[in-house]
Amino acid sequence: MKLAYYPGCTAHGSAVEIDVATRKVAEVLGVELQEVEDWNCCGGGFLDERDPAGHVAINLRNLSKVEKMGVKKMVTPCSVCLHSHRMAAHKYKENALLREEVDRRIQGTEVKYSGEADAEHIVWTLLRDVGPERIKSAVKRPLMGLKVATYYGCQMLRPSEVMGFEDPHRPKSLADLVSLTGATPVSFPAMTSCCGFPLMGSNEKGGLRLAYNIMKGAKDVNADLLVHPCSLCHLQLDVTQVRVRDMFGLNWTMPAVYATQLLAIAFGFSPEEVQLGKNAIEVLRQKGII
Repeated sequence: MKLAYYPGCTAHGSAVEIDVATRKVAEVLGVELQEVEDWNCCGGGFLDERDPAGHVAINLRNLSKVEKMGVKKMVTPCSVCLHSHRMAAHKYKENALLREEVDRRIQGTEVKYSGEADAEHIVWTLLRDVGPERIKSAVKRPLMGLKVATYYGCQMLRPSEVMGFEDPHRPKSLADLVSLTGATPVSFPAMTSCCGFPLMGSNEKGGLRLAYNIMKGAKDVNADLLVHPCSLCHLQLDVTQVRVRDMFGLNWTMPAVYATQLLAIAFGFSPEEVQLGKNAIEVLRQKGII
């Protein structure tokens, strides 16, 4: 199976471990990820508010490149990138005035979008196209005894009429993946709440409080670690966790790992091969998994 692949800026920069783990999991499962040539940033979280037509145009540029590759599906590991591309395609189709402005801007450029290609989350693709049986058969190191809080965040699920894969109020894709590894998925009330990353540039305390709510919610259901599907959630819940701990005076941590990092561990890769954080490694050692 060959798929167009859009890693996104974060997975090529401050969270490269997401890209590393995603590629390793795809290879094991026989999925060829062909990176979109000369892709650009999706502009999610800032350009869509500042310049709606510009935001649609730059996302259509990526999707037009996918169409030139001869495929209709572009997978991404980032919920924000997913949201940007799906919303751009939706707005271009449904909003005539916006479409007219976008067409004016892309006139004379390489962007030629027919509406055939769209973005899809790598988690959705693994479950729907690769399939549970194939994923389960690749597990070499069952994660038995590990309780994993499933955190979906906000942009992977909403608006549901555009994202379309699962019920935004009762999501289960991550729980399904976790179950296939042998671990026990656990839900918690804040599993579809915002992680706070968008606030970090304007209201850091507010952003850290939202991150704390996620971490505390996972701890309250006795999770050993938290799994998530988003590059920016990864920065907020993994890299920024020290600042959350300091702000709230915590004496505990809640390791946050990306979905394909967890799968890669179950597939037999070492923590070092997928650049797992030290807190997550310690949990896996305590559980006798590694």
